[in-house]
Amino acid sequence: MTAAVSLLVLAGGMGSRFGGDKQLATVGNTGRPLLYFSVMDAYRAGVRHLVLVIRQNLQTLFTEQVLPTLPADLKVEFVVQQLDDIPADCVLPTMVRTKPWGTAHAVWAARQQLTQPFIVINADDYYGGDAMFKLVQHFSAPASSWAMVAYPLALTLSEHGGVNRGCCQVEAGRLLKVTEWTEIQADHDGALSGLDGQGFRRPLSGQQLVSMNIWGFTPNLLARLETQLQQFFQAGPGEKAESYLPVAVDQALQQGQQLCVMVSTEAWRGITYPADLAALGSFFDNKI
Repeated sequence: MTAAVSLLVLAGGMGSRFGGDKQLATVGNTGRPLLYFSVMDAYRAGVRHLVLVIRQNLQTLFTEQVLPTLPADLKVEFVVQQLDDIPADCVLPTMVRTKPWGTAHAVWAARQQLTQPFIVINADDYYGGDAMFKLVQHFSAPASSWAMVAYPLALTLSEHGGVNRGCCQVEAGRLLKVTEWTEIQADHDGALSGLDGQGFRRPLSGQQLVSMNIWGFTPNLLARLETQLQQFFQAGPGEKAESYLPVAVDQALQQGQQLCVMVSTEAWRGITYPADLAALGSFFDNKI
């Protein structure tokens, strides 16, 4: 029996390296943004509830361009990620800011809509149907453990610049820790390297399992996110500071939360740079 699972799509980012709202940029000749294909994969896996976390200025565009393309029996809810939507005992910084508070805040913003197990993805990443199927099946049996789908690093790179990835420490199918590496890229000889958590450039084999921010959670995540946001605002965040979902996951792991790791049989595809969008065209043209 297919579980009742929601799909939460984080679609409120600013796309600084892309130079625009890449969550609505269409791929190839499809006339569809990347998130459409992820939503349809989830739908085929059995998901019938979609939550889109967006910025206020994008809601009309999503309503006009995306909603008409989706199945009629898919329940769709919008959540506008508001800068002043913070835990009740927190104080909003007085600085002028337009950038959202980060992925942890984006998920917490949808707390009223997340009453059952849910999958979290980025709007500008395509994970493949296998990943969606694995996560829905994970929640088909009663389970309190969280889950994620990991990808070999070599299958997640961009030909057009460096990328940031969360390298996973996995033991017996369980996630122990995620370490953020930045500016991962290949040199002229094809050798991979990146900046580790201390800022040192170190070699990478390409076989490391990495998190591409496709997660499966139960609603108990939301209380942990609220605690993280309280700490975040109490610390007095700077103009560009963000509260990240993987940080909350790592804290939960250290406190005993179980998280099952599954490995995708398909390559990840995503949009970091404008040239990435053009390279995706031929693949998605064949999926319409």
